[in-house]
Amino acid sequence: MTLTLTRTTAALLAALTMLAAVGGAFAIGGAAAVPDARITVGEVGTSPSDPTVGERTALNVTVSNSGGSDAAANVTEVRVRNADGDVLDSVSGVGALSAGDSLDATLWTAFEEPGERRLTVEAVANQSTSGELVTVSRDTVIEVRPTQVALDLRTRALDPEDLRSDDDGEASAGDLGVGGIQGIFGGGGGLDTGDAGGQGDAPPVADSPVEVTVVNTGTTTADRVSLRAVGTAVGGDGANGSDGTETVSVGPFVVEDVAPGEERRVIVDLGPLDRRSEVTVTAAFRVDTDQRNERGADRTAESTVTYPVREATPTVTDATVREGEDGAVVVDANLGNAGNGELTGAVVSVGDAPGVEPTPTGGEYFVGTLGASDFVGFDLSTAVNASVADEIPIRVTYTERGVRYTETLTVAAPEPDDDDAGGGALGRIGGGGVGAAGAVASGFALLGLAGAVGVAVRTGRVGGSTARRRDGSAP
Repeated sequence: MTLTLTRTTAALLAALTMLAAVGGAFAIGGAAAVPDARITVGEVGTSPSDPTVGERTALNVTVSNSGGSDAAANVTEVRVRNADGDVLDSVSGVGALSAGDSLDATLWTAFEEPGERRLTVEAVANQSTSGELVTVSRDTVIEVRPTQVALDLRTRALDPEDLRSDDDGEASAGDLGVGGIQGIFGGGGGLDTGDAGGQGDAPPVADSPVEVTVVNTGTTTADRVSLRAVGTAVGGDGANGSDGTETVSVGPFVVEDVAPGEERRVIVDLGPLDRRSEVTVTAAFRVDTDQRNERGADRTAESTVTYPVREATPTVTDATVREGEDGAVVVDANLGNAGNGELTGAVVSVGDAPGVEPTPTGGEYFVGTLGASDFVGFDLSTAVNASVADEIPIRVTYTERGVRYTETLTVAAPEPDDDDAGGGALGRIGGGGVGAAGAVASGFALLGLAGAVGVAVRTGRVGGSTARRRDGSAP
């Protein structure tokens, strides 16, 4: 019995000794795990929030010292590591933290590949009580997008009247009826925001306005954006100065940086134009991922617009081809305007073609002005070799928006009649428009300024025919 008690007592003492040792170890470990300065790293923010490959990205870090800390701390370093443990960036001497204080630090990095990227932000602090270093960390995951550089340029030709106010007749970008117009560049004297500043200064009048919309459809900001417009004459034959030579060159004009998903709208004034021109607007820009150099903006986007826009559409309808005096062929038809704009100073004449030769007194007819959906009758006389000519070209010369145009339409030439050509109708072509009449557009030519609208006008009679409109009024 005594022996049993002795062994039990010995075992109990051994167990108590082991528990004491373990308890001491826990106490030591607990003291080491809870430092006097309780430093934490808050949630890491990125700027931009959705970075792209190659884009310089800021990591915004907040380091705090808990209000329950027993000591202040001096944050000696904040750094960021990648998944392999490599330090990507670090800042030192960040600052001191009393209990309850916090401070911010910014780290920078870039990513070489798209996808999910895990980073570790570490803060190292020196405790004021013991001088020991405390290191805390926080992991963050960033989704990196592939780089897409895409700047979309959209152009729309406007009439100067689109910029005029009904009240005072002055130009104003705000009167366009479309939002976001940021100003007028070009012939009006530089950038104008449409705000006269309350001093009665009128905004510049645009001679040839083109609305330009710059849209960033990519994933990275386009900066140093500038616009330039270059135009060349179109549709000419060289005789009237419309030989494709440069007609306008304006710019460059600086536009604000355009972030992904944003757009900028401005008016580019091409200045005075006396010929219809193909205008190419070029936006030069660069992005953050481009290598920095002194060459400026290396990337470009282009858009082409024809100025001025032609809204008048001449057409020949209800054409009747009959035999006239002295064997001439008379084309009796209507000149109509199927467009929305007004054409003025309209003159119809017989064009050149194999087997077709206008008669000295019957080859031109002055029509005058045609509004939208208006039409006027005309007669033209020409000599036709029916065995050679398949079509009779009808040239229509007119002015729209101060620019002189020539458009050639055609009607079918009469078929040779071996049986009876006795003064009757040689043929009636159509009744439902140019398509039925065999009339097709065969070309355009610019004839210069609108001042030359009277070249085919004759007193009393035009082209040997009585000068009258089909509606009965004088031309």
